[in-house]
Amino acid sequence: MISIVTVSYKSLDYVETMLASLFASVDRDDLEIFVVINGDGSDPSDLQRKYPRVRFVTSERNLGFAGGCNLAIRQSTGEFAILLNPDTIFTSDAITEIEERMRRDADVGIGGISLKNLDGSQQDCVWRFPTPVDQLLLLSKLPHVIPNLPPIRRYLMKDFDYRRTQDVDQVMGAFFCVRRDVIDKIGLMDDGFFLWYEEVDYCRRTVDAGWKVRYYADVSMLHRKGGSFSRVGTWKKQGMVRRSLRRYMRKHCGIVAWLLFVVLDPIFLVLSIVASIIKPS
Repeated sequence: MISIVTVSYKSLDYVETMLASLFASVDRDDLEIFVVINGDGSDPSDLQRKYPRVRFVTSERNLGFAGGCNLAIRQSTGEFAILLNPDTIFTSDAITEIEERMRRDADVGIGGISLKNLDGSQQDCVWRFPTPVDQLLLLSKLPHVIPNLPPIRRYLMKDFDYRRTQDVDQVMGAFFCVRRDVIDKIGLMDDGFFLWYEEVDYCRRTVDAGWKVRYYADVSMLHRKGGSFSRVGTWKKQGMVRRSLRRYMRKHCGIVAWLLFVVLDPIFLVLSIVASIIKPS
């Protein structure tokens, strides 16, 4: 049994496209498919009639990405849980392909795949674990002024060969396959991360527990980069990023790193306001 979990916030149009591609590409009966309506008041009844196999789970309030995923994961029974963004599109049976590889690779706790832009070009979808230095540089917007800074290139893995399957620190949460044994050992996602860094935290916890995170170059699907969050304004998104980053720093880099990001937050707030004016969405 494979469990597929999608969290929707004002994105049922994306969900419909994703489900159509899923059922066109994947022909198997042992799937349980969850779509979480995450507190946006959307009515999924039309989609429910169209796709009766899908279990729609409604939350009265927006739980964030991790909280929405957890709502469905608690009800799931699959040996693997695949967290899937609504703005993804299947072009092949990526579900069976990732399952076969992770059954073969018993030491892999989380599997990611090659995510492609809609034009078929490769999308950046793996990164190293964040450090205080690279995250401070990103929040300061300095890479916009001085490109190719070594700490940023390291964090973004600009030298990564996407043609080769290999172990990485983290994979993008747009397609995030988690072994049930991992969930049983380390627990659910940390819903203290409302949005952003929740999958980074989960990869870190998985690695710390002794499993590997692996990028599979020979499994792919399309992803509208940023599609799920394009309906949230820049200022609001950047506020979520900063809050989640502070939580990540406190958990994994220590209280000094956390305090540094707390003290500097007013400066980052001003920079985010400027960014929201330059780039409203």
